[in-house]
Amino acid sequence: MSRPRHQTIGGLGRAPARASKQPAAAPPPKPEPQKSPVRSWIHGALFDNVGLKFLSMVLAITVFLLVNTDRDREISARVGVSYTLPDDKVLVSERLDEVRITVKGPWRRLRRFDERELQRINLDLRHAPTGEVAITPDMIHLPSGLTITSISPRTVRVAFDRRVERIVEVSAQLAGRPQHGYVVAEVKPQPATIKVRGAEGTLAALSSVKTHEIPVEGRAESFSTEAALELPDGVETEGPSQVVVQVAVDEELVTRKMPGMTVAVRGDGVDSSHWTVTPAQVDVTLTGTLLSVEKARAALQPVVKVSGNDTRTRDVDVTVEGLPPGIGVKISPERVRVGPGK
Repeated sequence: MSRPRHQTIGGLGRAPARASKQPAAAPPPKPEPQKSPVRSWIHGALFDNVGLKFLSMVLAITVFLLVNTDRDREISARVGVSYTLPDDKVLVSERLDEVRITVKGPWRRLRRFDERELQRINLDLRHAPTGEVAITPDMIHLPSGLTITSISPRTVRVAFDRRVERIVEVSAQLAGRPQHGYVVAEVKPQPATIKVRGAEGTLAALSSVKTHEIPVEGRAESFSTEAALELPDGVETEGPSQVVVQVAVDEELVTRKMPGMTVAVRGDGVDSSHWTVTPAQVDVTLTGTLLSVEKARAALQPVVKVSGNDTRTRDVDVTVEGLPPGIGVKISPERVRVGPGK
């Protein structure tokens, strides 16, 4: 019995065909990391519909600014105060120089407000009696759209005294000391008196008006200068508020006493050791300029003059050697007893 062809051929003289290699399988894709819900929400809130969100923010800021610009606010400011006074009276109460106010209005107007542009409050006191004067909002002129909500203080106290005139002396004030050996001999303001005006009570206690200090430090010569007057508060002069002051500087005159100066014996051919003087010392007083006296003191010597031929004991006058001209001298005692020594 014969076998089928496919069975006999397949097993004889032919090796079975090699099986082809199958390609390696690709690794499975890694799963994408899952975003947390919070991060996804933040990302969407920031970057989704950016244009629309930007437009919304601009509109919101615009509305905020418009609303807040028109909202009323308040700020503080200062306003100066001036006075119009009667001609026959003097204000003797303390002056109020400024008041503080509170200004209310829209912020866009307040930002442009400058207190330095406000006119001063003028208090017309020409017919006002002594007492309290009110400061009211109508005295202050604000820019349009602004109002005043408070004023501090709201009143100012005023008191008057009768205005009078009086003639008083001018007293020049000096500062410092002249050079050593010199003194201020005379101070002469020109004019010597001035007419002043002021409150009756103030002028009643005013006997003179002083000048500003005039420096004389180190001066050795006379000079002339202008000096301003120091007027009390509320007092004014009829003429100029300064005067010319003449300052005379001269050498200082002094009197200096030099006690206990030993008397020397002088004479031709005389040996002073062979003579006695009683009293042996005298007091010498010098009068003159300070510099001359100081210079003379070192060279002075009281002396008596005798003759070698006359050996009698006698009284003689005491003189002073080395005395410069212009110096006055006084000796006490003026005469001493001179005789030969033992």
